[in-house]
Amino acid sequence: MISAPKIARLFAYFVTSLTFAFLINNILTYYAGWPGTDKVFVKIDSNTIKNLYLSYIQLFIYLSAIFIPIAIVYIYNKRSLLQDSETLTALSAYIVHGVFWTALIVGIVDFIISFLVSEKILEIYVSKGLHFFLSSPQSRIKFVHAPLAILSFIIAFYNKKIGFVWLAMLVVIAEGLIVISRFVYSYEQTFMGDLVRFWYAALFLLGSAHTLVREGHVRVDILYAKAKVETQALLNIIGSIFFGIPLCALVMIYGMEGRSSTINSPIVNFEITNQGTAGLYVKYMMAGFLGIFAITMVIQFASYVLLNASKICKKNK
Repeated sequence: MISAPKIARLFAYFVTSLTFAFLINNILTYYAGWPGTDKVFVKIDSNTIKNLYLSYIQLFIYLSAIFIPIAIVYIYNKRSLLQDSETLTALSAYIVHGVFWTALIVGIVDFIISFLVSEKILEIYVSKGLHFFLSSPQSRIKFVHAPLAILSFIIAFYNKKIGFVWLAMLVVIAEGLIVISRFVYSYEQTFMGDLVRFWYAALFLLGSAHTLVREGHVRVDILYAKAKVETQALLNIIGSIFFGIPLCALVMIYGMEGRSSTINSPIVNFEITNQGTAGLYVKYMMAGFLGIFAITMVIQFASYVLLNASKICKKNK
């Protein structure tokens, strides 16, 4: 008979692995042009044989999401629930750290580039070629944003701290500069407001999983605060399984269900801003923040289930 701790571990790792399998297949289908798992059931002919192989690979990814958790639980059967919870929290934290640094660095660099492009400083003092190169969304995203994102995740690997307080302060400073430049110097550009919105999105969507770790989310605790520790833990598990994880799953499914969906469409089409080349080229990244929010919250809810399960097991012992 499978023990309760093993069931909790299997559930947490299954939810996490299935989330990554869904993300990988979403990237392969809508960004790399793979056919998707539904083509497995299509009638085979000479024109579809290659797509069939690719579909089987994508199907194998989903099957791996089932067997990998089983292997982890039974190979590392000496690990405690608390250790597994800390592992998932560390994974979620690394993703948040990487995207946090990406938002910070890309925001600053893109702000500078947008200023140089909108004022035609590059065209006048450097070259028209560089001006048009950096005005192109594809060029700026591929040759500026992508390398900075890689650099950001390298920084996140070595820097375990996260500075949401600093990002909040930068949002206030950026907003203050808009006010000063508008009313004192009568100068305002779209990219200035875009930077504030960009960092606001990063601050709230990335900070959600970070807040869950520290029990910082608002809750109605009229009965919860007076309950026993094991009762509180049980309520946390029920809330995570039946409310938290399904909500995040809906965000991922409806946000990534097709090429024209809320999250996929801006990223696939390299959407930049509603104001043309005068703004930051980060609208696609803000859509990605919504996906990162859902992914990190699912992982953190899985970690939260293990953490509270460990409290119940400890109390029962």
